[in-house]
Order: sequence, then C-alpha cells, then structure tokens
Amino acid sequence: MKHALVALLLLSSPAAAAGPNPQLALQVSQNLARYGIAVAPEALTVAQAAALHNVLSSRSDYLDVRRRARAILRDPDYRD
Repeated sequence: MKHALVALLLLSSPAAAAGPNPQLALQVSQNLARYGIAVAPEALTVAQAAALHNVLSSRSDYLDVRRRARAILRDPDYRD
C-alpha cells in the first residue's frame, strides 16, 4: 500500500512532467547497481522510477527482481 501511494503521488504531481524526484531516481539507480544494472538517475522517467521502486521494494528473489527491472527499462510503456 505504501509503495502504491508513493507511485501515485509521483505520477499525480505537477513536477511529473519534469522527471522523477531526484532523490528517488538516485536511490533507484544505486539499488539497480546491486543487480548489475547501470542506469543514470537522470535517464529515468517518472513511470520507470515508480515501477522500479516497487520492484526493488518487493520481496522477490534476486533473479526475479533483475528480470523485472530490465523489462521495465526496455518497455516503451514506461516512457513518459
């Protein structure tokens, strides 16, 4: 529930058009590095940052998180 609320707030804010919250983008980028995925924080869209935050916060195993994160980064539906 908490993660859905964070994603909802990110997507509904007027700053959503400018990009994700810099602190969230940095946190997501740093956490992705633990999974061997290098992404610059400024390259993330709002939708990607929100979805990746949810995936990284899940209790899924390492390979599942890695697979889902890579799919989000490749999926054109997550481009703002």
